Amino acid sequence: MKNLLKSSTLIIVVLLLNSYKNDLPNSDLPNMDLHVHLNYEAQSLGNAAAVAYEKASARSKEMGVTFGIAEEFGTDNVRINDSLLLDRIALAKKNSLYLALQVSRRDWPNLFSKKTLNQVDYILADAMIFPNKDGKIIRIWVPNMPLGEPQEFMDLYVAHSLKVLAEPITIWANPTYLPDILISKYDELWTDARMKSLIDAAVKNKVAIEINSWFKLPDAKFIKMAKASGAHFTFGTNTHGTGAGDITWSINMAKECGLTKEDFFIPKRILLTK
Repeated sequence: MKNLLKSSTLIIVVLLLNSYKNDLPNSDLPNMDLHVHLNYEAQSLGNAAAVAYEKASARSKEMGVTFGIAEEFGTDNVRINDSLLLDRIALAKKNSLYLALQVSRRDWPNLFSKKTLNQVDYILADAMIFPNKDGKIIRIWVPNMPLGEPQEFMDLYVAHSLKVLAEPITIWANPTYLPDILISKYDELWTDARMKSLIDAAVKNKVAIEINSWFKLPDAKFIKMAKASGAHFTFGTNTHGTGAGDITWSINMAKECGLTKEDFFIPKRILLTK
């Protein structure tokens, strides 16, 4: 009887683990979340980073979703930035994770040595920090930012996005994001002309477009327009800890829009398996 109970318990545990791994929709699309953030003191070297990467690796394996860790370093000291980034690259390789540098400053290529930048798996950027019409730097996800008149805001936002897409980046994150106060006007503000200008820029510069499960962006119209233009895509959550790897919405949206695995950017480095 004890052996039977042990066997039954083992079967239940295996079934639970399998059901957890298989919560994602069935598809041949890449089970990758290439926009994961970690909760730890990022601007320092030490054990906290090692522990954070080990936990991320365990969650990645548990979910059956490959993680790309997005790190953000931006001091004015190239030596410090390089040392931090090289440390995270080593941790990513050790833990079977991809390593991305997420950039928000437009002078980011000058903040690292070329040798170090060439070692990251990809460069990720969004366009959510830029000056408003008065020259004040705004972070558009922060409540009560001085956005100005919606159409003027959009013109500035699109112009800034085009600058970002012209940089040597790999992935455009959080595409078509709007501040909470403007979300209800998404269809009005994201005109065909505005969408096309950004899609054309992404295709021209070979920048993959993120399908983001956290913000549920971009919409099907944008994705279908981008696919028709020859764009490539990635899945991402932009989450800090909880929610990392939950790309269910992204996969379902990609399937709805007729995307195939050939439409996706896959980092070149082969991850070690343990």
